[in-house]
Amino acid sequence: MRHVVNFGLLFAFVAMSVTGIMSFALPFSTTTSRVHIVAGMSMVVLVVLHMAGRIPYFRSQITKGKKSPLSGGQLLAVIGVATVVLGVSLFAFPPASWIVNQSYEARNSAQIVRSSSLTGVKVIDARSKLIVRETDRQTSRPLSVHVSFRARVSPMPSLAVWAETTNGTMIETLYLDESLAFVEKVDWNGSLVQRDHILPIWRSRYTLISGVDGSGDIDATTGATDTHSFALDPYLVPGDGKKFVVCVEINTPADPDEQWENADLGQPSLLYTALVKVDTDQRYRILDLTAYGTPGKGELRYDLETVSSAKGLVDLLMVKLEDRMAAASLSPE
Repeated sequence: MRHVVNFGLLFAFVAMSVTGIMSFALPFSTTTSRVHIVAGMSMVVLVVLHMAGRIPYFRSQITKGKKSPLSGGQLLAVIGVATVVLGVSLFAFPPASWIVNQSYEARNSAQIVRSSSLTGVKVIDARSKLIVRETDRQTSRPLSVHVSFRARVSPMPSLAVWAETTNGTMIETLYLDESLAFVEKVDWNGSLVQRDHILPIWRSRYTLISGVDGSGDIDATTGATDTHSFALDPYLVPGDGKKFVVCVEINTPADPDEQWENADLGQPSLLYTALVKVDTDQRYRILDLTAYGTPGKGELRYDLETVSSAKGLVDLLMVKLEDRMAAASLSPE
């Protein structure tokens, strides 16, 4: 058993070290985090087993009168060092703050996009998902967006879902593919492609509220006004005639045709939209194909007859608003 624990600790330590370095130096990855967490939990179990077998040793070191007891000064020094390290980490004192500032997340914070903590994603199957936006108000109406692609679609399209005002100002990004959420230039079906060429409409809207352009640089000429709300919650309160637009932009790689011949980009991204009126009794709205995006610019183009097979990717895009009673029952007391 001792050998199993020792080798298990070695493997868990290596896995945690490697995934820790990857988390520090590379964009966020669910796979990396999952391996790191599982390795950490395994290490906890193995350390407990290891210490259980060493109880006599620890007892002898802390019990006075034994041959080689641990002195009180040494014990206090160990506890003191551990306390200092913990405090430095918890309160972000140097050198912990200096180290963290060199991480990928800190150095590329302007490029990283995260949706609201109130947004969750339920994967229904390989081609369908449900994006749920809960609310922090008891009287608000939670919203969900059902996204489903046809069975023949491969590879799966890149996807962004967001809400915007009726004049086109982004309110909140509800969902963005993980592969696009942490870096401007991504490996898109084997080619390095800018986000503003993959999902140009979303990227253009995001630039206008964040002030960060498509190359990841700060653009001082853009940015929403100070009075603009970047959260969807105020728009989900019934009784005030609130309305907004839910947008879904999709783009699949390697789909060139006679009109769109670029082998990497193929046909352009497509924008689907639905106007949501919070006070309506109509709980469901189907998103309609509205326009396509111009790579790198985000301008809307409505001559959809120039797009061919890309228009056949979607099976269903639907928005659902919970009724007021359901909204109240879903909210915390």
